[in-house]
Amino acid sequence: MSTTLDTDLAASAAAMPSGEDGGIKKRQILRAARRLFFHKPYDGVSMRAIAAQAKIAEATLHLYFPSKEALFSALVVEELAATAVEIWRLTAEGVDTEAVLLEVARNYVGLFGASHAIEVHRSLIHVCARFPHLGEFFYEHGARVLLERLSAFIAARHKAGELDVPDADLAAEQFLSLIHGTLHLREVLSVSPVSAGEIDRVITGGVRLFLAGHRP
Repeated sequence: MSTTLDTDLAASAAAMPSGEDGGIKKRQILRAARRLFFHKPYDGVSMRAIAAQAKIAEATLHLYFPSKEALFSALVVEELAATAVEIWRLTAEGVDTEAVLLEVARNYVGLFGASHAIEVHRSLIHVCARFPHLGEFFYEHGARVLLERLSAFIAARHKAGELDVPDADLAAEQFLSLIHGTLHLREVLSVSPVSAGEIDRVITGGVRLFLAGHRP
């Protein structure tokens, strides 16, 4: 199903008006969609409302995105991909493995713990429960991008003899689990405020535990 949605989005992109004006209009639509989708239930947002928020005709909106699902998907993929890239952009891939992993962990927890990211996550929980194929699609364009980058870094450090990691893909997943624990879940559920000190304790402990299990 995610392949079908990829095809739909590609067709939508091909049909979009080209040039600078087309790019500006697309950004205008995505800004309007972001304001609505991340503050209202999915069913409470209509293409007509998005067009009104973007101050364009609904027919113009459909030139860029043929359906609400396609627009929501494009918006979330953009958010997830930008976050995955930002985590590594903010990381100086230095020589010291522990320092790099600590920086990746802080960026990951910081970005996904931001109020905007929490709003995205809550929207996904609601939508993906009804449309499971969207969950697969979002995973491929978000979490998998980050995991592949992290796995490549771990594999490179294994090859250099700094880590002993026979399965870099599994190690990448385990690393992310160790460095956020239940922090994100508590934030999404609004269980209790998470202090900076607690975040640092979880991150530092997770990185140290990961390295303790993978040092040569």
